[in-house]
Amino acid sequence: MKAVVLWTGGKDSALAFQVSLNLYDIRRLVCFVPADGRQFYAHPTELMELQARKIGVPIEFVPISEPYKQSYRQQIEAIKDSSIEVLITGDISTIDGMPNWIEEVTAGLVEVYKPLWELDRHAILDTLISNKFKVICSLAYKKHFQPTIAGRYLDADLISDLKRLPIDACGEQGEYHTWVLDAPFFKEPVQLESTRVVDAPEYCYLTYELAI
Repeated sequence: MKAVVLWTGGKDSALAFQVSLNLYDIRRLVCFVPADGRQFYAHPTELMELQARKIGVPIEFVPISEPYKQSYRQQIEAIKDSSIEVLITGDISTIDGMPNWIEEVTAGLVEVYKPLWELDRHAILDTLISNKFKVICSLAYKKHFQPTIAGRYLDADLISDLKRLPIDACGEQGEYHTWVLDAPFFKEPVQLESTRVVDAPEYCYLTYELAI
């Protein structure tokens, strides 16, 4: 079956990609973005474009605007019309107890595959380490992390810290975000020339220069 991976550039979408490689014919990455061109500090499109090149698959940035449900369904219908049968997502659980958004907006259109759904968070983090994913924290909210973990690599030490905190250890409720710089399916790693942690009122986030 032909599939696309819903891509954020972070660890969960990347792990979902790897888990799905032998199950589906993955045609491209898809990232839903604001139609007004706003960038998210946690997931810059420039970095995602470079990730796609390093993986060797195309990436499509799909604009979304209000009313959001209608906009998502229109865009997903267009994705379906390009012969895509499955959307693969790295979603792990509900957010704030709400129904899964992707399943809601795709109802009756395409199949949604959620390989990480409700898996043990510690097991997910351990899988990233055992499979040699190179992951860096791109944004962390101050109410959960003092000092910040922005700019830290998701290594055994950081994972040990995350396991001890009273949060979702994978950051599924938005506690922190990540960039994947290397994974088993990357043809070569993303190289960051330099990084800097920016201190904003509610969170800290990472900025970078790329070595291409």
